[in-house]
Parts: sequence; structure tokens; C-alpha cells
Amino acid sequence: MKTYRIELWALPFAFAFFPATAQAQVGTFRLYAGVAPTTYKISFDQNGPYGSVTAKSSYTAANAGLTWISPKGIYVDLALQQSLSATHDLWNSVPNTPPQDFSHDSYTLTGGYSHAFARGASISGFGGYIVSNTQLNAPKPPLLFSKDKFDGQGIFIGVGGGYPALGGQVSASLAIASMKGKWRDDNGFNNTADYTIGFSLGAGYTYKFSQAWGITGDIRSQQYKYNFGAYSALSQYSVKENITSLGVKVSYQF
Repeated sequence: MKTYRIELWALPFAFAFFPATAQAQVGTFRLYAGVAPTTYKISFDQNGPYGSVTAKSSYTAANAGLTWISPKGIYVDLALQQSLSATHDLWNSVPNTPPQDFSHDSYTLTGGYSHAFARGASISGFGGYIVSNTQLNAPKPPLLFSKDKFDGQGIFIGVGGGYPALGGQVSASLAIASMKGKWRDDNGFNNTADYTIGFSLGAGYTYKFSQAWGITGDIRSQQYKYNFGAYSALSQYSVKENITSLGVKVSYQF
């Protein structure tokens, strides 16, 4: 199968960190790290390899990244995300089967422009490239394979805005993506999905303790639909992917 996925957990809120104060500097780097309790669901239609089923995993994701902001408001961000210890429930119906391991990681490179207004409000446009990898382990035996892998890569664009409130900055964003990906197992199954469109919505609040230190809480929702097997009538089916998270991260500017 092929994947369309956006991992924009940091990007919608990047501009909220640097309104007027960052604009006045020669060039700023910002390190950030945090955690985000996350719910991941992937659903197959009746023609899917496992029939009409949904796999779910609830886990905590560890996030980290580095942002560079120019005096003109141009920025570049490199973000990493990795699920911590997690399981999924796709194979719970198999007798005498314990929960199977699950993992998800992503690497996102983003470039954008943030414009700060006189009273602290800001708008931002951004785009970038994402690579993501998901693995769902399976019980072998009785199944003939021990893991599914869901890999994707592609481009995205988005817009956002921020406004001073409650002693900090609130922000919101919308992003869309066009990606391709692959679903495969370790017993020879391999299927792809071509380019498609997915979306991500986010909102957050940032509070700065000092010029250097800040903390951000954010919530996001992502939804994507993939059509697999476009070149073979025997392997055509659709997959829906939903990801929701509520996270917090700490940043340090230098």
C-alpha cells in the first residue's frame, strides 16, 4: 500500500514562538522537546486484505526538533517524532494472542514564512517534506507473517495564524498533503497507493517564561484516505487513517 500522512505536530505552532521579538534578532535557533498522548486508527474497507476491520493504538509520542528563524521571518524546522512503548489491537480476535507491538516514527523538514504585526498577531505559510514509518506486529503462528509495515513520504503545504491572549500566544493552522506510500509484510505481500490529499488541523497555546524559555500545549487532528491497488483490480481497496493527539513541549531559544 502507499501512504499519505502528515506529521505536523510542531509546524502549525512554530510561528507562535517568534512574533515581533524574533523578527528583531540577527538570527535565532530554537530547540524543543515534548510528549504527546496519541490515538492512531487505521480502517480497511470490505475489500482489504483483512476485511472490514479497524486497528487502533494509543501511545505517548516523544517529539524533538530544531528551528532556525531569520530576521525576515523566514524559518526552517527539522522535527522528529517517535512512539514510545505501544501495542495495537488488530489481532485481538485471534485466540490466545497477547497485544502486538506497534511503532510509528516520522521525520519532517519544513520551510516557511511568518509575518508579525504591530500588536503581536502573526500569520504564517509553510511547506515541506515528510517521511514516516509505521509497524504493526502480528502473531506468527497462526498467521504466516510477523509484521506489517506502512511507509510514506511526500510534500505538504499549510497556513496558520497566532494572536496574543492569556499572557501568551494562541495559534491555529490547516495543512494539506500529497504523498505516496507502501504497505508490506515480511511474507511477500506488497501493495501501493498513489498520490492523494490528506488534511491536518491544529490549535495551540504558547507561554514564554523568559526570552529563552517557553512552553506550548497543542491539540491536532489528522485524517487521510488511501486507494490501494490502482493498477490491479484484484487488489483494490481503500484505507482510512485518523490520528489525534494532545501534547506539550518545552522550547529553548539561543
